[in-house]
Amino acid sequence: MEQRRKNTNDISRSEIDQDYISKLPDEILAKILSIHPLDSGSKAVAHFTRLWSKPLIKHGGREVNVQEFESVISAFIANFDEEHPLKMPRKLEYHFNQGLIVTASIGVNMKLHLDFSKGNQGWEKKFWWDIVLNTMDLAPSSSYSLCIKTLKLTSINYICCEFVSSLISKFRYVENLFIEKCNGLRALRIEGLAKLVRLSVENCVDLKSVYVDALELTSLRNYGFLCWFWFHSYNYLEDVYFDLEGPGSKHLDYRVYYSLLKTMRDVRVLTLHGRMYEEVFGPLLFLEKEFRFSKLEDLWWIDGCMGEDNMNWLFSFLKYCTSLKRLFISIDPQRYSRRKPFTGDHKSSIKVKKSPLRKLKLVKLEGCKSDEEVMFFKEHMMEVFNVEPRVVETREGMQTRCLIRIPKRQTIGKATKSNKLKFCYKFVEELENNIGLCSKHPHMA
Repeated sequence: MEQRRKNTNDISRSEIDQDYISKLPDEILAKILSIHPLDSGSKAVAHFTRLWSKPLIKHGGREVNVQEFESVISAFIANFDEEHPLKMPRKLEYHFNQGLIVTASIGVNMKLHLDFSKGNQGWEKKFWWDIVLNTMDLAPSSSYSLCIKTLKLTSINYICCEFVSSLISKFRYVENLFIEKCNGLRALRIEGLAKLVRLSVENCVDLKSVYVDALELTSLRNYGFLCWFWFHSYNYLEDVYFDLEGPGSKHLDYRVYYSLLKTMRDVRVLTLHGRMYEEVFGPLLFLEKEFRFSKLEDLWWIDGCMGEDNMNWLFSFLKYCTSLKRLFISIDPQRYSRRKPFTGDHKSSIKVKKSPLRKLKLVKLEGCKSDEEVMFFKEHMMEVFNVEPRVVETREGMQTRCLIRIPKRQTIGKATKSNKLKFCYKFVEELENNIGLCSKHPHMA
């Protein structure tokens, strides 16, 4: 009897493991998902989730015109049900002209991603691209206007940019625009007079210039290869991110960044690679002696090492950050860190007036090679700025630690680590929650 019951259970498990669900039509699946209890925890829900995240539509690769492309993508967007109980994204794979393939995915809060990286990438022709967003002449009730809040465009080339430009000119209320991996793109013009608040340009290797006409833009991100940003109006950026790889700004005159510097006057959160300061902002600020980042509170500084010259570059920049409260330093030896001659006096940080960083309360260092590097940094900061913030250090494989200064009488009979140090220190383990630190970069998604 027990053997028979065991065989019956095995058969039941085998039947359960078979994937009958994927054979059901999409309409039936949608109906099941709308009534299935979300708290059941059953295996069926997991099956539904995986199936719903797969591409649901796929078109053939025949030649189409711009209007037909718009019609397919627009219908895909319009049919997305944001009130779907599982709130999973929907996908579309569309094959059209000359081997082009767009993978479109849409999720909650009206996030749309158009990715052309899967199709033919054989074109290397350079092109200039105009993007018009949030056009004011479309009536809110227009059936041909689409509400998209976050738009991400990947691997646009000179052929598909015509299709994409026509499509997104129908979009309303785009607040976040992400452009990445667009090889061949030399110049980009973005017009989003209203609503556009965040712009990100990442890993566009051929891009040299970006012209922006967006009155409400407050966040700017440039990752990968440095390009020239020009703003039609004086925006007041609050959140700026510059992280460079590859060749720096040798192809550009640093003076063309003056417009960008003016828009950053009121920045509150800034991420800056050391090279960006050396090659662009350093020479500019040397000419603009009265300029200050008067509202900057959080600075994330990226560099290749913690040598004395690198610290001088950092301290030279810090003298412009009079309201700084938190400083985060990330050291990555793999990053490009070759120095470039600077016409200004980068050693002028030694002459900074005392207490220009009187609001600085916290410094976090990540990636230092040794304890001595952390100690030297703290002493150098005390010497230059006459300030002693809380210094926290984290290293791979180690607990987050806080560096504190201790009286010399506690070190009698103990060998000091270096006779170059003026004070004695020790590290104590520190919980990040206790000091209000966030291990995740605020710019990360």
